[in-house]
Amino acid sequence: MFLKNQKKFYGRRKGRRISSVNLKLLEDHSNTFYLQEDQICKLAPHEYNKNILEIGFGNGDNLVNMSLNKPNDLFIGCDAYYNGCVKLLKKIVNKNIKNIKIWPDDIHLIIKKFKKNFFDLILILQPDPWPKKKHKKRRLIQQTFLDDLNQILKYEGKLIISTDHNVMKSWVLEHLHVRNDFLWVKNGFYYTNIKPKWIVNTKYSKKALENNKVVNWFFFKKK
Repeated sequence: MFLKNQKKFYGRRKGRRISSVNLKLLEDHSNTFYLQEDQICKLAPHEYNKNILEIGFGNGDNLVNMSLNKPNDLFIGCDAYYNGCVKLLKKIVNKNIKNIKIWPDDIHLIIKKFKKNFFDLILILQPDPWPKKKHKKRRLIQQTFLDDLNQILKYEGKLIISTDHNVMKSWVLEHLHVRNDFLWVKNGFYYTNIKPKWIVNTKYSKKALENNKVVNWFFFKKK
């Protein structure tokens, strides 16, 4: 499923060896739930009530929770970590979920292929902070990436970002503060430590909270 000749990706691709059971799961169900590149531009924007994108879904716990609570919405999860994609696929099959699609690769490969104004909500929860200054270009949040998000978000569509890392918190503030196409929408504050009740803590959020770290939440709306 992974594409050849793609842009260099920074981060883990694979972890532990995939079991034979999960390999069979992939063989049986990946064609149904894994998005193909040529399918993306054909997605109908009004087939579901709302279209939601989660970038970097980890083990998929939040995606699964949202999809079960909103069966008439479409949820697309993008994550280049192979093992996490398999875990999400297993949950989809076991819970008989029909409204999740998985892109098991780098979001940059497909972000320009979505129709304009397609998504009602985009979630970026606990992105890799790449805290060293020499690695700042590896961070997901960049001005060009925000330009792409603006294109695929609907008018007044929501963008939610969370992080427990001070470097990433400052980075988000720096990059969003200078833009006039995203409004800060959380009661006049730039960020909050109050998680929306409908979002499930991800693996990394749980780890941060267990270590007494503060998870900061940023809420934006497309102008």
